[in-house]
Amino acid sequence: MKKILVVCGNGIASSSIMVSVLQDFLKEEKLVAQVDKSSLMACSTDTFNSYDLVVSSTKLDNPGIITPVIVGAGLLTGLGEEEIFAAVKAEILK
Repeated sequence: MKKILVVCGNGIASSSIMVSVLQDFLKEEKLVAQVDKSSLMACSTDTFNSYDLVVSSTKLDNPGIITPVIVGAGLLTGLGEEEIFAAVKAEILK
């Protein structure tokens, strides 16, 4: 099972909303993945790299992260949501 980490600044509101939207999408697409959430400050590079995919509310500026990162702010606004879903699906199906 693929593991997805959803992160935002404080790991409370934005990440919770993104997790909910993402889980609804995964359910609709019948995709199975473990989805966790956290704050950016609580995650080390090793934490990010222990997941198969990171969905972040903002761009991550850490060259040590080798896990694919998708900026998922569109999950909060709905703008560009389909592109985010397509990118998430592509990563899960790898």
